[in-house]
Amino acid sequence: MKHYQELILLPQTEVPIYFIWSKVYMQLHLALTELQATLGEGKVGVAFPEYVFDAEAKMGRLGSKLRVFAADAALLQQLDLAQHLRRYADYVQMSDIRAVPETVRGQVSFARVQVKSGAERAARRLIRRHPELDYATELTRLQGLSAHSALPFIQLQSLSSEQPFRLFIAKTVQPQAQTGDFGTYGLSSVATVPDF
Repeated sequence: MKHYQELILLPQTEVPIYFIWSKVYMQLHLALTELQATLGEGKVGVAFPEYVFDAEAKMGRLGSKLRVFAADAALLQQLDLAQHLRRYADYVQMSDIRAVPETVRGQVSFARVQVKSGAERAARRLIRRHPELDYATELTRLQGLSAHSALPFIQLQSLSSEQPFRLFIAKTVQPQAQTGDFGTYGLSSVATVPDF
């Protein structure tokens, strides 16, 4: 990854940062989906420079910065984040496309973590597949399931089902740069982005 564009979210009194994350990241997802449909592969990744997660304290946060990386500036120009985020111009400060600094702290990957469903959702899904089962009975049986994680997340809405969901994000420090495809959220458990 040789080039990047940085976004800084600007929360305001009446608009909290988590709300801005949700709106901005949905637009980024749409832009990455369009680009990936054109290219046939995911070559744009993201990083959260202010990402913090403390497993012992069971708390984390994404911060207010997002970096979008690509191997060359032309891909970021083709992504055209300014156009996709024009409605949120008051809430996002966007840098020009820049070259990654010569010296970086290392390489990291940011990956989506899917948490097991809660009991209600699991029971609904089970009943849809097996209508002969009783919802109340299955709900009682599945009560131990939890859809909670302490990982930082962005609240999004599924475009297909229109159901809200949490996009949990985990950061992993990697010993060296790894190539690979990024998904339409700019995340990958294999491919790395520079950490600086």
